[in-house]
Amino acid sequence: MPANFNASCFRVGNHISCSLAFDDPEVFVNEPSGIVCDDTELLVSQTRSVVGKRLYDADGNLLQRHFQESLDGTFTNPDTSLVALWTQHDTVIHDLAVPGDDTSGTEHISGLSTRAWLPDGGTIITDAGTTIFPEGTDGVLKESGHHPFLDYFAFGDTTALAPLCAALE
Repeated sequence: MPANFNASCFRVGNHISCSLAFDDPEVFVNEPSGIVCDDTELLVSQTRSVVGKRLYDADGNLLQRHFQESLDGTFTNPDTSLVALWTQHDTVIHDLAVPGDDTSGTEHISGLSTRAWLPDGGTIITDAGTTIFPEGTDGVLKESGHHPFLDYFAFGDTTALAPLCAALE
């Protein structure tokens, strides 16, 4: 586990439990977002903080990651210089199917995936609910709630983020 995770670990029966808390060392500023509005790709900036736990077997193989993450940032249209603020607060539970293989198992994400709003107020778009992904694939096992960002990125629905594009034109 990286040192910047500030982990505190202890034995629980045949397992090892580690609590962690960190801020991502890499801050993204005006990076390409993958969101294209009228032939212009929006830029994204973000910071991320994580608090969570990891569970290992007696041999030190990772079994589960369980954490809450908070992200904050902006979407910017480089043509108009208009900006939307955004936030994300979710819980992630990754149960590994193969101990130690973090590309196995399922990842369950629930909570607020994204809420974007204009600097002077007014929500533009909200993405919230639950999604379950099979690790190591681009698939989606289950989803519930409203997920326009998932619709855009995973399912190719180019109209899913139209409210965000319209707000930044």
